[in-house]
Amino acid sequence: MSILSFFLVVLLTCLLWTAACTAAAVRLKKPLLRRLLLTLGFLAPLLSLLPFVAFTTILAFVAHLQVNWFPLAISIFISTLIGTGLILLRGTQPDGGGWKTVPAANWSPLALFTIFLLTKSVTAGTILYLNQTVAAKAQALQTEAAVLMTTHLPPNLPEQENAEGLYRGASLIFEDDDAFQGFLQDNAQPFADPITQEDITFLTRHTETLDLLRQAAVRPVCRFTRDYTRPSFDMLLPEVQFFRDAARILAASARYQASIGEIPAALDDVGSIMKISLHASAEPILISGLVGLAIDGIAVNVLIDILPFVDADDLALLKRNDIHSFLSTPPSLAKNIYGEEAFGLNVFSIFGTGEFDQWQLASFIMDDLNVPDSIYQQNIFLNPALAAYRIFLFPQDLAAYRQTMHGYKRVAESSDSYAGKQTILKRIEDGLSSGRPKGFITALLTPAIGRAIERVEKVRMQHATALVAIATTKFRITHDGLPEKAASLVPDFLPSLPKDAFLDTSRIHYSSKDDGVAIYSVGPNGKDDGGPGPQMDNGQPKNDDVGIFLRKSPPS
Repeated sequence: MSILSFFLVVLLTCLLWTAACTAAAVRLKKPLLRRLLLTLGFLAPLLSLLPFVAFTTILAFVAHLQVNWFPLAISIFISTLIGTGLILLRGTQPDGGGWKTVPAANWSPLALFTIFLLTKSVTAGTILYLNQTVAAKAQALQTEAAVLMTTHLPPNLPEQENAEGLYRGASLIFEDDDAFQGFLQDNAQPFADPITQEDITFLTRHTETLDLLRQAAVRPVCRFTRDYTRPSFDMLLPEVQFFRDAARILAASARYQASIGEIPAALDDVGSIMKISLHASAEPILISGLVGLAIDGIAVNVLIDILPFVDADDLALLKRNDIHSFLSTPPSLAKNIYGEEAFGLNVFSIFGTGEFDQWQLASFIMDDLNVPDSIYQQNIFLNPALAAYRIFLFPQDLAAYRQTMHGYKRVAESSDSYAGKQTILKRIEDGLSSGRPKGFITALLTPAIGRAIERVEKVRMQHATALVAIATTKFRITHDGLPEKAASLVPDFLPSLPKDAFLDTSRIHYSSKDDGVAIYSVGPNGKDDGGPGPQMDNGQPKNDDVGIFLRKSPPS
C-alpha cells in the first residue's frame, strides 16, 4: 500500500464524515444544533488535514526537500474542501418543502457513520502497515551494513601476526613521556626544521620503543578488536591518531639517521612509515583512509629529504622493492567508501527501527557527544515526529543515500581520468548542494567524498613525482649532477615520464632551480603555479601544484 493510497483513503474518510454529519443534522429539529453539526461536518475534515498541509509546506518551502508530498497534500485538502462543500450544498437543498425533503434526509446516518468508522480504521491500519514495513526494511539494513563492513575488513589473522598489540604498547610508552607532545609539535610540519638535540635525546631514549613500531609495521595486518557487525560512531577510532604520531616519530628518526650517514636505517624507517600508512587505511572507514593518505604524504616527504644524502655506496638501496612497489601502487579509498556506506546504512536502521531519537542523533553528530548505551535501549517507535519521517520520508531518503554513495563508489573504483571523475562528482555534488536536499539524513551523513577522491589523485601524483625523484637521484650519482631536463632520465633511469593526472595533455613538470629541482603536477586547478620550493608547503594558498622539491645536496 502506497502513500497515494493512504491519502485517497483519508479523502474518502473526510467525505464520509461530512455526509454522515449532514444526514444526522437534517433530522434535528433545533436549528442551532443543526447548524453546529453541519459546521462540524464541514470544518472537522479540513482541520484534520491542516497538520499534513503544514508539515508538507515546511518540507517544501522551509527545508526545500525534493520529495516533500506538498502537491499531494494540498490536492487532497482542496479536494476535501470542494467535496465537503458539494455534499453540504447538494445534501441540504430542499425539494419543494422543508428539511424532510432535502436529499440528505434519505441518507442513513447510521450506515454512513459505520462506513466512516471502517475507513477510519483502514486509515489507521494503513499508517501502522507503512510504519511496520519501513521498520522491517530498516531492520534488514543492519544485516546489510554488517556484511558491507566485514567484507572489507583486514583478514583476521593470529595475534602474533596482528600489529594491534604492538601499536597499543608503543602508544602507552610514548604517552607516559612528558616530552612526547612537545616532540610531536616540533615535528608536525612536512618540511621540518633540522632535528634538534632535544629531539635526538628523545629518539635515543625511545630506541626500544621505535623498534616496537618497526616490528608492528612489518606485520601483515593491523585489525583492532571491536564489533564490526554494528558500524557506529565508536569507530571514529582514537587509535587512528596514533598512527599519525607514529609516522611523525619515525620520520624524525629517518631524518636523524640520514644526517649521521646511516642511509640504510633511514630508508628502513621510510619503509616502515609506508607500511603504517597501509595499516591505518586498512579500517574500512573514510577517516581511516584519509589518515592513511596523510601518512603516505609523510613517507614521501621524508624520502625526498633523505635522497640528497644518498651517494654511490647507497645506490643499490634505491632499488628496494618495498619502496618502489609502494610508490608504484595507486592509492585508493574504494573499500573505505564501502565502510562509510555501511556506517550510514546503520544510522538509517537506527532511525527506521526507532531506537534513536533524531534530535539526540543530530546533537551527537554536531557536538561529538558521548551518548550513553541507555539511549539504544529506548524504543521511540511511536514518537509522532519520527513516525512521520519514517512513513513519508524514510524510503526516499534511503534511496537518495544509496544512489549518492553508489555514485561515489563508482568514481572511486573508476580508472577514468581526473577530468572524467570530476564530471561525475560535479553531478553528484550539485544534487547535494542545490539547496533542495534529497533527504534529511542523506544531507547530514553524506561525507565530502569528492574532496577525498581529489586527495587520492594528489597522493598518486606525489607517488609519481617521488619515482621521478628517485630516478633523478640515480642520475645525480651516475653523472655527478642533476639533469637539466626530465627527458635526460628516459630511458636509462625511467621508462617514461609520468602523465599529469590533473592535465591529460601534459606530463609531470620538471623545473631546475638554483638549489634543486621541482618535480610536480599542476594540481586540481590545471594551472602551473611554479611548483613547490625548498620550504614550501603544497597546501599554501594560490599554489595547488602537487609534487616535491629535490635538493641538489643535503641542507647545511
